[in-house]
This record gives sequence, structure tokens and C-alpha cells, in this order.
Amino acid sequence: MDRREFVVGTVAGASALTFPACWDGIGNAATTSSTAAQPEPLEFRQFQTWDGGSGPSRAFWSRKLLLPWANPGRGDWLDAKQASQGGVPYAAGKVSLGPIGLDVTSLVNRWVSSGVNRGFYLRSGESWAFTFAGRTHSVVRARPQLLVVSSSGTKVIECSCNAMWSPSTYQSKDSRGTFMVARGSWFAALQFDISLITEPVLNATLSLTCLSLKNAGTLDIFELNPPEFRNGAVTLMKRSGLADKFPFDRGLSAHPSVVFAGDFSDISKKRWQTGGVVATTSQVKDPNTGSTYLRGLIPRGETVGCTLERTIVGGTSAGVPVKTETELYGRYYVFLEEDWGSEIDANKMPGWDGRFGWWSSTGHWENTTGNGGSRPTGLKVRNAKANRWEYEGASMRGHGGTRSNDGNPYDDLFWIGSYMYHLDQEGPYGESIRWPGIVVGKGRWYCIEQYIKMNSIAGPFDGTGNGVAIKDGEYRVWVDGVQAYERTNFRWRRHPEMGIQGFWLNWYHGGMVPAPRNMHFRMDAVVIARSYIGPRNERL
Repeated sequence: MDRREFVVGTVAGASALTFPACWDGIGNAATTSSTAAQPEPLEFRQFQTWDGGSGPSRAFWSRKLLLPWANPGRGDWLDAKQASQGGVPYAAGKVSLGPIGLDVTSLVNRWVSSGVNRGFYLRSGESWAFTFAGRTHSVVRARPQLLVVSSSGTKVIECSCNAMWSPSTYQSKDSRGTFMVARGSWFAALQFDISLITEPVLNATLSLTCLSLKNAGTLDIFELNPPEFRNGAVTLMKRSGLADKFPFDRGLSAHPSVVFAGDFSDISKKRWQTGGVVATTSQVKDPNTGSTYLRGLIPRGETVGCTLERTIVGGTSAGVPVKTETELYGRYYVFLEEDWGSEIDANKMPGWDGRFGWWSSTGHWENTTGNGGSRPTGLKVRNAKANRWEYEGASMRGHGGTRSNDGNPYDDLFWIGSYMYHLDQEGPYGESIRWPGIVVGKGRWYCIEQYIKMNSIAGPFDGTGNGVAIKDGEYRVWVDGVQAYERTNFRWRRHPEMGIQGFWLNWYHGGMVPAPRNMHFRMDAVVIARSYIGPRNERL
């Protein structure tokens, strides 16, 4: 890390900022403004996939959002009896060279009546591949079409996606021009926008054109059954906490369970004991909440945007922690601006810090393990050469996903999770953990709360006091007040003096490859407490 890029205490008073319109996933424009009231999550249609290279693979329905199949390899489908992975197709047809038509009336009628269109799942019982023309094929009349006849007339609907995947590779394929179907080796998902069809369907025909095959054979049509995702709380019940009794967090810092509560009106070392921000970071007053948020930046060509940390446990003159914190809740608000997202690498986000290291005479911990590919041991060790105690701890940061830049309809959404260093990680670098089915988008605030409870330690103990780490460390996450993740078998420490060092507001691109563009984010309303905090009460 090049500390020359950082300053502490920069105050750049800024007026309200308005950002350009962005796509909301349905075709409507949505604007964002720092002065706007807290909006609901932008609506993105469920079940969309993509054929440009970031769609299905053997492990994922969407590699862009890292949404996994329930049944890796072949993927997930519903049959004509609505049985998961069932064997009764909605339609079956003979495939030979040239155009074919399959009667899919019952399935399309199901989508129209339910309002839920998951798409077609295609498979074949033949060992050789059928190669079909895709939606961008040079011969226009060969492209997939859905011919729908209803009481209001006949509509010809163009294919919006013809994705394919193979159980033999983790990669997604660009199948826009052509796609294949073969028994056990290639499967396909076709999607059509039927949102303008409102009347009962009298007839629906799926038209395909086979470009090559070894022999004639049969193609079966099922209904796709992909996983869903959640963008914010949606309609789920939010859990209320300490913050609910303190509108806009005013007075929350005085609550006996609260260790720290504040905004970013002060980013000096008086409030944030360690770390810094890039020089172009600004502080913006939000007139709706009364708080000051931090408008941060990971600059193009750099990797680091913010390293501010609220240290909870300092050290003594003997170089040991002044106390041990083993269980805390940490909450912050995040807003991703329109320029956010990298197609090169994921990014680190705020989370807990338990690295410790050695206590410097200047009044901060100098970590030796727990990030940057230095795996933790959880031990207290004596550095005889330096004549000091060192603690080989871990970090527990957040983790955010990438862009695809291949036209994916979910390119303004990002998977989110944890980047967890712990004693049982497989390699030198932390474990990337996705909060299942949770995504965040641009242009709105999200409340993220992370709970940690350090693992217990049992004997026998060595002469330094290091014991056996028990697999009972806990980590839970809430997004907008709805639980998003839970795991209760972590191991981070072997010495009882080790615990939670602080709450680390780390924004980092990668990896080691720098950001491809300027990437702006915002943070606000940080709280650390001994009880569940919950979303900010924005009702006066």
C-alpha cells in the first residue's frame, strides 16, 4: 500500500450531487440524488440469464451474480407436472436439418396466467449435438422465434437469450450466434419477453433452425427453474433493533450497548484511529437525514480507496491487548454510484478486523497476518529478535462482485459476501464467501450489519497460553434488516487474549491489479454495539 495516496481529515464541503439516469432492469430510467428520500430497491426481473459469456455454467445459473444451480451440471427444470427434475416434457419434437416447430402452448399459457416467465429448458436424449441458429445468427429467418396466437391476434416474439452450458466446464459460453444441445454434454436455456401477452394463449409455437447434426433425433422442452435473488429487503419483514428508538441515529451513541456511533462529519484520527482515504474523498451533508456521508473513490490505476478503522482494542506498554472483545455487531450504510464496478476483479468492503500483530509505540497495531496472502495462525508468539509479542490474527472483510461488460441484464447488480481469513482457509488468501441470493445495485442506500462471535479455546495450553481453537466462531449478516448469511463453525484464534480489534472500513480493488476506472462509493451511519442494531429509523 502506498500511504502517499492517503490523507486523514480532508474536508471537502460539497453540495447535493445528482447522477445520470440508470437502467432499472425493466426499461425505465431511474435517477439518483443525494437529496432524495431513501428509495425502494430498483426492480430487476428475476430469472433472466445471458448468452454473452456471463450466463449459465455447470455450477451457476448466473456467473455474473454467482447464483448457483440447485443441481450442478445439468441445471434445474420443472416438468409438465411441475415436478422438479421431472421426466415429462411440455413438448417434444423431431429434429432434422432445417427449421422445426414445437407446440409450447401449455407452458406459455402457464407463464401468462401466473405472470412468472422462467424460460425454456432444452435437452436431448441423443449423444450427438444438435447445433441451432442463435438470436444473432446472420440468417435472420433462422433465428429462434416464439409465435403466439391469442384472441387479440398473432405476435412473433424474438428470442432475448439462447444460453448454453456444459457439465464439463466451469466457463460460460458466448452462444449468441449458435447454441448446441446434446445428451449429458450440452443444455440450453431460451427466453422470450411475453410481457405484452395478456390474453389466454390459443397456440404458441417455438421455432428453431438446426444447422448441423449427425443424425435426426428428439428434442425435449421443459420449464427452467433457476434460483431467485434478493435486492434489499424487498417485501420481507425487517428486524428492528437498537436504532429503531433513535430517529436518524440521534442520541444512539449514548445507549449503554453502543460502543461507537457516528457519521463522517469527522474523518480525523480523533474518530478513526487508523487508516485514511484518498485525497479526492469528500464529505457530503444529507439534508434528509442530517448526517454527513463519505463520498469515497477507488481511483483508476489504483487499488485502495479507504482504510479507515475504528479500533476497539488497543495495546499496553507490554504489547498485549488492553482487553478482549469477543462478540459485537457492526453496521454501516453503503451506496454505489453510477461509475461503480470492475470487470477485472472483485473488491473488498467493510467488515471486522482481528489481525492485531504487534503494538507500535505510536499507538496502533502493526499487523503481520490476516490479509495480503498471509494466512493467520491464531497464535500469540514471541518475536525474540524484535523483543515483542505478536498476534497472528485474521480479517473478516466484506466482498463485492464484478461487472461483465458483455451486455448482461444484471450488469448493474453485484453479488456481495465476505472475504474471510480464518484458520481453516484452503490457501494463503482469504475465503470468498457469498451471502446466498443477495445482491446490491447502484443508486440506493443499503444497510449492512455484521455480527461476529469469536471461537472458544480449549486446553491443553502451551507455555505462552495458546490452546486448541474450537470450531464454534459465529458470523451473521443482515441486509436492510433481513438476515442474509449465517455460519457457526469458524476458527480465528488460539489465544484467549485475541478477539476483535476493530471495525475496518476497507475499500480495495482486487487482488493486485488496479481499478480500470474511477469507482465512487458512499458510506454513512456506522455503529458498533453489543446488541443487534438494525436499520436506521428514518421516521420523525
